[in-house]
Amino acid sequence: MQLATVGLNATTADQALDALALEPGQWLLVSGAAGGVGLFTVELARLRGLRVIAQAGAADEKLLLEAGAQLFVSREDDLVPTVRRLVPGGVDGAVDAANLAAGAADAVRHGGAFVSLLNSAPMARRQVRMTNLAWHTDAERLAKLAAYAGAGLISLRVAGTYPLERIADAHHALAAGGLRGRIVLVPDHR
Repeated sequence: MQLATVGLNATTADQALDALALEPGQWLLVSGAAGGVGLFTVELARLRGLRVIAQAGAADEKLLLEAGAQLFVSREDDLVPTVRRLVPGGVDGAVDAANLAAGAADAVRHGGAFVSLLNSAPMARRQVRMTNLAWHTDAERLAKLAAYAGAGLISLRVAGTYPLERIADAHHALAAGGLRGRIVLVPDHR
């Protein structure tokens, strides 16, 4: 059941990192880092040797540092000045999993790269390469991510399970926010 959390979220995170094309040692900002895609992005970036600044709610700092982020920025902080104070000149790339758009893109250095997961990448400026990620299925990638999960290299977090007849309850839990992990719908096997 835990492996069900990998499909869309980890695949999206891995595709976003491919789109950035960062090299080991470069700085990556992940907004919405405690969410389903954001947390996988932090873990997969760690495996690629990237240095990560994770942005999320203050209560998630410990989780994100344990997941592999080197630095943490609370969503209550002013993102761009805080990131540019931590990494003068700006980060090399950013994955916007929180729909911050320009707020996250402005933290990227001249010549860097920005990926939006929510089709909201701002207009290109300062020679930052902007990408709106269009997720697609990829069996080879999914097999790689399943192997990472099996080896304990990425975390599989299930926030709750619901039978299909309680799909409305699952949707309400998701809409309420604050979940650390994914909701899994379980078919009735009578």
